Amino acid sequence: MRRLFVLGAAAVLLLGCNESAKRLNAPPHGIPGENATDTTDMQGTFTYMVDNAMLADMTITDMHFFPHRAMLNTLGEQRLSRFASLMDAYGGQLRMSTDLSDASLIASRLQTVREFLTQTGIPTTAEVILRDMPGGRGMDADEAILIRATEGTYRPSNENGSSPEGPQPVVP
Repeated sequence: MRRLFVLGAAAVLLLGCNESAKRLNAPPHGIPGENATDTTDMQGTFTYMVDNAMLADMTITDMHFFPHRAMLNTLGEQRLSRFASLMDAYGGQLRMSTDLSDASLIASRLQTVREFLTQTGIPTTAEVILRDMPGGRGMDADEAILIRATEGTYRPSNENGSSPEGPQPVVP
């Protein structure tokens, strides 16, 4: 029993001495600490990929605000901070996509976004922030019709709902 305890303690000590994995995620979670090797070399590539996606989309939505309020949540503040730096470098229009019908809340949220961008040095005219659909390519009408037609339905390949050969193994 004592030998098992000693082996277990040695295993815990050895596992505790492992070097932690490098971080891939972007700031603020991936900011290098005192040691600049805290982040992987690929982080810069991922940052450019995310920036390109944000430039194609240029949208904020209801999820960037606290529910039923005009106040930005942490996700909204981070997104708008990044948009501010991208808009400063490349310009562009920011879209606000919402499913809300409360006109006063929408106006308050747009004002919150204008104030935030103004504080970061982005001039906010009527053309800079629009209430519009998200940017990007979207999807073709054929794709949308197919999704809508099959939404929420399951059509098995046969009436039993299983394959004639029985369950198939998952191949990685």
